[in-house]
Amino acid sequence: MGKLDGKVAIVTGAASGIGKTTAETFVAEGARVLLADVDNDGIGALIGQLGHNYADGAVTDIRDEVAVQNMVAQAIRRFGRLDVAFNNAGIGGFSPIQDYPLADFERVVSICLTGTFLCIKHEAAAFISQGRGGSIINIASGASFLGLNNAMIYCGIKAGVLGLTRAAAVELGPRKIRVNAIAPGPTWTPMTAEVLSPDKLANRAERTPLRRIGQPDDVANAAFFLADAESAFISAAIISVDGGITFAYQ
Repeated sequence: MGKLDGKVAIVTGAASGIGKTTAETFVAEGARVLLADVDNDGIGALIGQLGHNYADGAVTDIRDEVAVQNMVAQAIRRFGRLDVAFNNAGIGGFSPIQDYPLADFERVVSICLTGTFLCIKHEAAAFISQGRGGSIINIASGASFLGLNNAMIYCGIKAGVLGLTRAAAVELGPRKIRVNAIAPGPTWTPMTAEVLSPDKLANRAERTPLRRIGQPDDVANAAFFLADAESAFISAAIISVDGGITFAYQ
């Protein structure tokens, strides 16, 4: 038996990167997982890997409130309950301020901030309806704490995720709902590969006190801790999974 045996989790952005690895970790620990992503093929491949007894999929655009409601309802309908929600789906947004198109800004806000809000809203409603609490885990970023060059949008939005997390933790705590966030540093994922060249990744590794880039497993293990009963008295916390680089920047 794993530590999450009998638990049911939702993982957004589950088709690749941190979301995929976290879903794999949850299932390895005994959880049933609803995989949510806009990538239908990626979801299907992961269900085939994890097995239909342990995983189900929902093609979900988290900007769409009805889609988010349906995602939560599907997890409960398929597996009978909901215990953990890992709100991981997001995109990057990097450009000089004067060159950043408004449409691109609004897209990043709608996915990373509005989408996280909608997930918290409907996951919390499900936890309240069940009456036994639950754990919500949001993905922020080391950029939440920093002012990085060409990253005003990303820094601002990920700082907003910290605000959502802390306020939700205070409001939902009396209902036995814990809300925490993970703030990864540079982590090797397909999205990272799109925005950081090998030379820049090597530079980040050199500047990191632990002298390496993060791996999806590093973040997945933190998510597992926040999903597990061993973190039962932890709420409104922001866990940096960054090898110390956030403080090295300061």
